[in-house]
Amino acid sequence: MKLAHALIGFLGVFALSACTTGAAPSTSAPASITLTRTVCFGFCPAYTVTIAGDGQVTYVGRNFVNVIGEQHARISQEAVEALMQRFDAIGFDGLREEYRAAVTDLPTYTLVLERNGSRKTVVDYGGLSAGMPQGVRDLQNEVDRVAGVSRWTLRDGQPVRGPAPER
Repeated sequence: MKLAHALIGFLGVFALSACTTGAAPSTSAPASITLTRTVCFGFCPAYTVTIAGDGQVTYVGRNFVNVIGEQHARISQEAVEALMQRFDAIGFDGLREEYRAAVTDLPTYTLVLERNGSRKTVVDYGGLSAGMPQGVRDLQNEVDRVAGVSRWTLRDGQPVRGPAPER
């Protein structure tokens, strides 16, 4: 009887293993990082930059930037992975949904991380004075740096303070 059970168990394992493709399951679900910066009472650059898990960068400039509209670039997957590690290092998933100071006329920065089928958003409106960790502001700046947004937001290396000059 024990031999029959062992033989049935072996055949069951063999049958199940025959159903697999032999390929390892994918551990890299689609991922993206999006940073949106809005206008303020002044000359704050307004744009959105999205970095996809494969390194595709999409920028959409709106106000007080050198390039209005959509632009594309590519960064390495290693750079994307390093950014993802920065999110983990500051405990991004455990942060509050928003940090809002009781003031007016500031820009709003919205940072969104999508990975493994989940989405986490942190809104920063004067967040440092509302208890937001400095690491979030550092991460926003790192997203800009890694994506290379200065090529679209700065004019002659300087912030944009008005419309593009006539050519």
